[in-house]
Amino acid sequence: MNRIDINKNGIKIALFGSKSVIEFEQDIINNLSLTGNESKDRLIIQQCIDDNKLKSDILYDGNTVYPFEKIVKQYRKLQKDETLDNLNENMYHFFTNACGDIAHYNIGGFKAYYNNSFRSLEIELLSKDTFIPNWHTDLDKIFKELKIGKYFKNRENINISNISLSKLKSIIEECNWNVVSEGNDWKLQFPLDSNSKFSFNIDVSNSNATSVVYNLYKYGKEFNADEYIESIIESRGNAKEPSARLIVRNADYIAHNLSKLSLDLIYKCRLAAEKISKSNNDLEFEIER
Repeated sequence: MNRIDINKNGIKIALFGSKSVIEFEQDIINNLSLTGNESKDRLIIQQCIDDNKLKSDILYDGNTVYPFEKIVKQYRKLQKDETLDNLNENMYHFFTNACGDIAHYNIGGFKAYYNNSFRSLEIELLSKDTFIPNWHTDLDKIFKELKIGKYFKNRENINISNISLSKLKSIIEECNWNVVSEGNDWKLQFPLDSNSKFSFNIDVSNSNATSVVYNLYKYGKEFNADEYIESIIESRGNAKEPSARLIVRNADYIAHNLSKLSLDLIYKCRLAAEKISKSNNDLEFEIER
């Protein structure tokens, strides 16, 4: 990897990359009106990276200036996939260097440590209030946008009421539940085995996404596996089918899936609501312009 050093009004800036790239991009950096105030300059350089699609690794007084758009885009992709399958070296170094993670032998060891689960990475690492110096404004901007680090708790305040019921229905189906409209109700169901399904109804009349999600969460919390087992056993009749062993297994499976639905639904709805809110803000900004 090649390097070019720029000394601009006493500010030391280093560019790393291929020779042709850094020779071209040094002129762009040289033309920036930097202030000498690192907290301001890092945002100026970050904006320049995004606007000009710069490919160099840029260091300001020895510390990396992180691109905003590239990091956010790659993060959202991982968030959508919910796995670390497509984690690249760029994001691996972002998580290990910028987010305060412990050292790992390599990217494979990093994936294995978090069981290849992006949500595990968020809960175990990105929810922590990692120390960011005041001058690291470029990194703070990224953390604020992604709601990680000290901003992670802000996710709990995301209002999901702006999600339409049709969008909510599709999110529930993404969580591997089938949704059938029955008048003012939705019937949610999933297969227990090749012969039977578990289902329950929820009223969606005069409801918004928040109330529906809350009612689904409440249903899952109040599901009583013992009562379910007793009711199925009492209704078996003389055939004694299904077996008691299968009934107990199904009850545990139902409880697990209801709990998972609640967690997945809240997570996915917050992402969807955040995306809608961002789109609306961008539209309002364009209208004002």
